[in-house]
Amino acid sequence: MLAEGLVRRFPAIKALSEGTVGMRLTGLLSLATAQVEANAHERARAGRTFILGNSAAITGIGGVATMPTTAAQWSIWNNDSQKSYFFEEIGMYLTSGTLTPGCMLLAAFVTSYTAVVTGSSTAGISVTSSSNSAVASRAIVKSSLTTNTPAYPNWYPLAFDPSPNTTAFASSVLLEHRNIAGGIVLPPQQGLSLAVVAATTGTPLFAPFARWYEMETDLE
Repeated sequence: MLAEGLVRRFPAIKALSEGTVGMRLTGLLSLATAQVEANAHERARAGRTFILGNSAAITGIGGVATMPTTAAQWSIWNNDSQKSYFFEEIGMYLTSGTLTPGCMLLAAFVTSYTAVVTGSSTAGISVTSSSNSAVASRAIVKSSLTTNTPAYPNWYPLAFDPSPNTTAFASSVLLEHRNIAGGIVLPPQQGLSLAVVAATTGTPLFAPFARWYEMETDLE
């Protein structure tokens, strides 16, 4: 098969009223990203990227001092029937309490919880478009869910806190992975559980944050 493409100097953006403009397309029928465009430019522009954040109403959840089994502090449920979530960032931060140095963030894939995940996210949690688009995500974020399937999830160390800071103020402890680059994919009707392993003295409480983009794709 012969494929033809168009390459030329970077022009000023023309209004549609000024006539048609040739566009380069990919094999996925999306606009090809040029070197002059920012990374993730097209996904954000198209309303495909979402951010998980929190309001002042958020109540953090305490970590655990030992490896978790089936209980997670927070879980992100993909309530879509077609779109998968491709994560770019995942993390937790300290909302209150103090912490002894050294803690880690774990993540696990879950196909079902003991309770059906429905309704709205936990109070204080908000999932919004990163471009303030009218396109909405169907993600549901809940606290304190228990895994049903698999019986013993595979917990993966996702981020560590290298700072010796234990002062009690928002984000004084930050567990973050900012460079996932779509390498963790949450399929439709599945969940991603998050848990912090840390000393429980000082009653540290944690809340999640994340950024991902949503798209239909075939998963093997």
